[in-house]
Amino acid sequence: MFILATQSRGRAIPCSFVTYSSRTTAEGVTSRNQQHDRAFESVKHLVGERPLVLDREFSYLTQLEKLVAEEVNFAIHLNLGSHPSIFTNAEGKRVELMIVPEETAIYPQIHYRGQVLVNVIRTWKKGFGKPPWVMTNLAPEKGLEIYQARMNIEAVSRRAGTSTKCTI
Repeated sequence: MFILATQSRGRAIPCSFVTYSSRTTAEGVTSRNQQHDRAFESVKHLVGERPLVLDREFSYLTQLEKLVAEEVNFAIHLNLGSHPSIFTNAEGKRVELMIVPEETAIYPQIHYRGQVLVNVIRTWKKGFGKPPWVMTNLAPEKGLEIYQARMNIEAVSRRAGTSTKCTI
C-alpha cells in the first residue's frame, strides 16, 4: 500500500492511497512508477501550492519531469546510493555534492541528470549522523525546512509503530 498523508499538528494524516504489488504490476501493463503517478494525480486537486514531500525512492528523472510539467512543488530526499545522481550547472559541467560537519551546503539552480532544474541543500549539525540531501523546486532553505518537518513526523511514526513514505 502506498499511502499519501498530509501534515496536521506534527502528525501525518492519511488522505489517499493506492495498492499494488510486484505480482500485480508484473501481471498487468502498469509499473510501480505508473502507480506513483496515479496516486499523485488522485490528490493533485487537494495539494494546490503545497509541496509533495517524498522519500528517496521518488528521486528519479521521469517522476521529476512530471512534477515540474504539472507545476507541483516538491521536497525530495535525494537518493545517492550505489548509482548517485548526476548534477550539472548552467554550463553543463558536473557538480559534485559535498559537505563537511557543521556546514550547510546549498547548490541552487543545478540540473538533475542534465534535464530538471532543482535546488539541492543539506545541513550537517555537530553530533548528528549524515543528514539527507534535499532536492526541491522551492527555495533551498524552504525545501529543507519542509523535509525536516517530514523527518520529525517519520520519527514520531516509528515510535508509534507506523511508517510514512510520502506526505503532502
